[in-house]
Amino acid sequence: MKAQVSLYMVTYMLLFNCMPETLYYFNNNDNIIKMTKMMVRLLLMYLEKSIILFRYFMTNNKQSASNFYFSSMKINKKTITKNHLNDMNEMKMSEHKPLYKRLKDDEMLGYYLAGLIEGDGHIGAKYITIAINYKDIKNAYYLKKLIGYGNIRRYSNTDKAVSLNFDSKAAMLRVFNLINGKLLGPYKHKQLIDNKYDIKFNTLIKPIANFNLWDNPWLTGFTDADGSFGVYIYKSKTMKMGYNVKIMFRIKQRYVDLLKHIQKALDGSISLFKMKSVVGGYNYSATNFNSIKNWIKYFSLYPPLHNSKYITFIKWYKVCYLFDNKLHLTKEGLDKIKSIKRNFRD
Repeated sequence: MKAQVSLYMVTYMLLFNCMPETLYYFNNNDNIIKMTKMMVRLLLMYLEKSIILFRYFMTNNKQSASNFYFSSMKINKKTITKNHLNDMNEMKMSEHKPLYKRLKDDEMLGYYLAGLIEGDGHIGAKYITIAINYKDIKNAYYLKKLIGYGNIRRYSNTDKAVSLNFDSKAAMLRVFNLINGKLLGPYKHKQLIDNKYDIKFNTLIKPIANFNLWDNPWLTGFTDADGSFGVYIYKSKTMKMGYNVKIMFRIKQRYVDLLKHIQKALDGSISLFKMKSVVGGYNYSATNFNSIKNWIKYFSLYPPLHNSKYITFIKWYKVCYLFDNKLHLTKEGLDKIKSIKRNFRD
């Protein structure tokens, strides 16, 4: 009974200090008891919901609790806006690197494949082909296995790349079904139309897609085709350690359409680049660290599949982590970045 009275008195004091106007309606002990019970029930309900939410995160994310920030993106990715990104950019990165992930089903395979083809593929009348760096030949075989068709050939004019080809009718139909409705740009979509895939396979060619890039691995495929991670260290008189660190993510394309989609979703900038004084195409780049963190969030959901690209991304991620925690301003941190940079290839 003493404990019960004590709880009621605490409730009374809380009400008096926080909401004195409510005491006008609770001027006897019975009403205070009712109010106390109501508050306890509300607290228990809140606690129960918190426990359920915590269990959801822990059971659906195998990463450690310290990586909770990136894990929670799995729930919110479909409602991500620039305001959400700006809010989350205030949070520090996790020290734990994003895990390598495989494509879980045909839906995700289709988005990844669409991005890969739009980045470095061709849809012809008698074949569909994708260029893949020789260092990533393992992923070419992985895709061949997932798709169930395909053959891998070396190019006659270079030993640095291979082509993943689909030239049988069954193979072309399989790839067509996977990417149909998932192409974001007009150029590969036009190749489907020009080569009459609708007539060839008696299947409607779906319109150019317009989806949220955060919802699927299309951008992972596009990055595996044409993306690059950069870390630059140069002398600076204004920096305490005498060096400045610049981090960059970049994608080069002949046409600008797809880069505008990317810029809209993840920020960044687009510029022209020239080859021998002639406009060679467009360059998307993310150099502002808030934009860099947007890419880190995306790749925490859908990391690169190409082996060499994933390894480079992890090294780049380590530099970003040091930068985010201001460790590049210390001798130890700068030395770590220099060491990573020496083994950096992309």
